[in-house]
Formats: sequence, C-alpha cells, structure tokens
Amino acid sequence: MAMAKCKILLSGATGFIGQRLAAHLLAAGYHISALYRNERSNLAPGISWVRVRDLATDAPDPDIGRGIDIFIHLAATVRPSSGDPSGQESQTAAIARNVSRFVADAGIPRVLVLSSIAASIAEHDPARARRYGTEKLIADRIFLQNSRKGRQVVILRPPAVYGKGMQNSIATLARMIGKGLPLPLGSATEPRYYISVHNLCDLMEAIVGSSKERWASAAGRVFEPSDGQAIATRDLIGMMGDAMGRHAVLLPVPTALLRALGKMTGRSELIGGAIDRLDVAPLGELETAFGWRPVERMPESLGFLRDEVRRS
Repeated sequence: MAMAKCKILLSGATGFIGQRLAAHLLAAGYHISALYRNERSNLAPGISWVRVRDLATDAPDPDIGRGIDIFIHLAATVRPSSGDPSGQESQTAAIARNVSRFVADAGIPRVLVLSSIAASIAEHDPARARRYGTEKLIADRIFLQNSRKGRQVVILRPPAVYGKGMQNSIATLARMIGKGLPLPLGSATEPRYYISVHNLCDLMEAIVGSSKERWASAAGRVFEPSDGQAIATRDLIGMMGDAMGRHAVLLPVPTALLRALGKMTGRSELIGGAIDRLDVAPLGELETAFGWRPVERMPESLGFLRDEVRRS
C-alpha cells in the first residue's frame, strides 16, 4: 500500500501525544482523520475532524470508519474512573468496548492501541498494581479479544512519555528544578525507563508503514517501547538541570523515609514512580517486529527543556 494512500483514523488526537503524532504522520504523507468530542478552536489544520459523542457511552457511527486502513487509539482517561477494583466497570473499559465495536462494524482491518506500562505491572506484578494499571489491562484484553475476530491489533505499553507540552511527573520535576527547589531524591538510584514523544511517534509511524507480513506476525502482541536506556531518577534530575541551565539541588533522603511519607500523605504512587525500579521489554522485540530503534536518547532528547526555560 502506498504511504500517501494509507488512511488513518485517530482517537485522542487533541492530547499531548495525539497532536504530535498527527503532525508527524501528516508530514510523512498520510491522510489523517480524527475523532473529537468537545467544541474547541484549536483543531489542527490538515486533518479531517469528525465530531462524536463520548466514547465511554457511545460507539461512533460505523460509517465514519468506512475506507479507513488503520485506527490508532490514543483516547484515554488519565486517572482511575471507577470504584470497581476489577476495572471491568471503568470508563477505560467502556471506551475499549465501544471502540472495538466501532472498528468491527466499520470493517477497519488494523488497530494500533496506545496503552501504558502500568498495565504490564498489573499483569505481571499484581502486588504493585495501581487502579489505573488494572483498568488499562482490562482495556488491553478487550482489544486483544477483538483481534481474534479478524482484526489485526497491536498494543504499545510505553513508560512515562516526555517532550514539549508534557503534563506528568517529569513536568513537575522540571518546574521544581526551574524554581531551584531542593528535591529529596538523591537516593533514588533504581533504574527506570522513559520514552520521548518523538521516539514514540517515530515508532508508530514505523508500525503504520509496515508490510502486511509484519502486521500479521505482530497481530495480537503487546510491546513495551522505550528510549532503550535505564536512568535513575537522581540522574534524570541531573540531566534535566543541565538541559535547563539550572543547578539541580538533590537531598539524599533515604527511600524508606520517602515511602513512609508517601503513605502518610496519600502520595505513595507518586513517590513509587520516582524511587521504584521500572523495567521494560528489550528493544530487540520491536526491532525484530517492525525494524525500529530509537532515534534519540537522553540527554540530547531533553533539549526541549532549554526552550521552555527561555519562555518562562
């Protein structure tokens, strides 16, 4: 299939990752359509926008997906959306069911789902599972069930994604470094993985443009993409400070004390996300499946922080 003729439909195209992926794929010559729910004035040009109802309550009209070659699912809730500990009654699961129904009814042959490494933790280490991860895992399983009904489904579970415009724990660290605030993470030496938004978009472009044979071989599989380097939070903070032209102040607070403070303040997940070890699958899996390797790594990939400091 010629690249310029491949028709892609996105959900979540107005979010941090979605905006960059849409621009990335447009620059690569793909025809992009995108679902959106709320009226907004900043819908990017060059994209065929289609307004739909809330994906958690309604499946889109199948006619929207007629003639689409690949559906890329990015839409998600960013926090746990249900009191149900199983995750089955969550909005995340409801979105997966409605999107799966839409894809099947529209006859879209291929689906690329962006999930989270939190789903892998819930699957392989339930003692460390967060409610968010449990909900993402349920959603992944719903999509994979659909892959056994004639659809080719590939799931990506990235760790924290960083880049210009990010709104996550890395962004919080950047703000604190920028203000010169001391960070009690000098003892956070456990290795953790990350992925730049540019690497993630490059990977998704590689998957979208892969041959029928590669898609057939990868269908029904889950991949854990990353920049390919394990970095302790302490070292990440140092790199970020260097990129921002700021001296990062690190205090060597024992991790046991940080865990205790996390329990006392209800921020155990936030603390764990800085001091716990986080592993991902080897990059070789993605290289074998789609011929992809990261195009950038830290500290070079943190260069965007320099520009953000200049604007502040």
